[in-house]
Amino acid sequence: MNARVVAITNRWLCPEDEIAPRVAAAVAAVPAGWLHVQVREKDLDGAPLLALARAIVATGAPVWVNGRVDVALAAGAVGVHLPENGLAVEHVLRVLARLDRKLAIGRSLHAASDVALTSSDVVHIGSIWATPSKAGLFEPIGVDALREARRLLRGNLTRLVAVGGIDSPERAREAARAGADAVAVIRAMWTANDPARAIAALCDAVDGP
Repeated sequence: MNARVVAITNRWLCPEDEIAPRVAAAVAAVPAGWLHVQVREKDLDGAPLLALARAIVATGAPVWVNGRVDVALAAGAVGVHLPENGLAVEHVLRVLARLDRKLAIGRSLHAASDVALTSSDVVHIGSIWATPSKAGLFEPIGVDALREARRLLRGNLTRLVAVGGIDSPERAREAARAGADAVAVIRAMWTANDPARAIAALCDAVDGP
């Protein structure tokens, strides 16, 4: 995974028929593979979720599907992303082995100390800063938690993604300097007047010195 930005879908902020065009515009504005998309639509049943995932895959963006191994495989996604209290990584690996299929596996965590216990390919940790999507659910854990997570992952191939309140290049740069390989965003992608410009700026911030 060489992502700099992971855009997490949210149909409440962006109408469904605008999601794929926004992704396509952003994909064209950054180097290949720098923008990944996580399809997280908990209220969608399998068929419409699959249709949305396929539409995003068609843009050329690497796609992760939240919690649904079956939809991820059917859509041609690169990975499945597991919520903190979702399926265990080992369970998903056993299912994939039986099917003789491969998917990268991501996992959401909310404490830096937990990263040492995961065997996923990618870890999303946060919320780093306060964010409306997690209001009342989790207290921000701060940039120091990113530094601790990076320390615990030293020598590990697991990629670290910072999540929560990353709504500017300045915050993306701060997260990267603290050890994040990529940042995950919602509002910065789906409410931006110019999503291509917004994602390019975030990618440059993560990739910069």
